[in-house]
Amino acid sequence: MGEFTVFSIVGLIIIFLSYLIKYKKQAHLISGYNEDEVIDKDGFCNWIGGVLMWPGISAIVAGALLWKFPTMEMTIVLAFALITIVTTIFAVTGGKKYKKKAEVFEP
Repeated sequence: MGEFTVFSIVGLIIIFLSYLIKYKKQAHLISGYNEDEVIDKDGFCNWIGGVLMWPGISAIVAGALLWKFPTMEMTIVLAFALITIVTTIFAVTGGKKYKKKAEVFEP
């Protein structure tokens, strides 16, 4: 029951922060956000907030699965970690389309 509680709390916090980013456009919550580098703040917030809701949902699901199937702890935790890593990579690579292209310095 403890795992379910912890994973659910973490999942709800992630979902809440994603909601603030996606719908309230609070870009300052995004790690490394620099307003000068972003072309479309609303699009960037929609993308990052939308993608990062998935780790929150998967945390709640992982907690429920850990509660129901405690013998599969390692498999469930590894699946949760993989989902979190993949969605983070997806968010970062997809978020690049909202950033300004780096200027190339030519002497």
